[in-house]
Amino acid sequence: MTITDIINNNIATLRSSSTIFDDLSDDQYNQVLTPYFSASIGKHFRHILDHYFCFLTGLKKGHIHYDQRQRDTAVETQRAYTLNKLNKLITDLKALTTQSDNAIKVSLSSSPEKPCAAPASSSLARELIFLQGHTTHHYAIISAQLKFMELPVDENFGVAASTQLYNKQQRTCAP
Repeated sequence: MTITDIINNNIATLRSSSTIFDDLSDDQYNQVLTPYFSASIGKHFRHILDHYFCFLTGLKKGHIHYDQRQRDTAVETQRAYTLNKLNKLITDLKALTTQSDNAIKVSLSSSPEKPCAAPASSSLARELIFLQGHTTHHYAIISAQLKFMELPVDENFGVAASTQLYNKQQRTCAP
């Protein structure tokens, strides 16, 4: 799998959320469905985009420090703003297709009591794979929230690519 393939997979995952914005009101985007969930759909999108933009910023510096995310609160509450940021992110990711899979330093605290330790070694491909999985994980939570709101959700939204492949194989092999 090439860097371009991995980038295109990330873009496809990000784009899979676009229909949600059509079916969701601003109130629903900001609603916290307590006691089942502790964050709104908007907060999940903020968290996802913050990771991607932190990745892009760190990539330019040669050191991605995921603890230093911007935490863009406008993404939490404004659907139109979020869509613009999502489109910008996709444009920025497309620009990475000319990059080689160089080594990158990555930092992230693993404990709330201690700041992050020495940076770990990673690569462009590995971080993009992490970001896609991280996004899918949050999409699964968003999918559950949408179902609680009785809104339409694509059956594969928030489902890992490997699980989609497995499900497809099971349907093909079933008698």
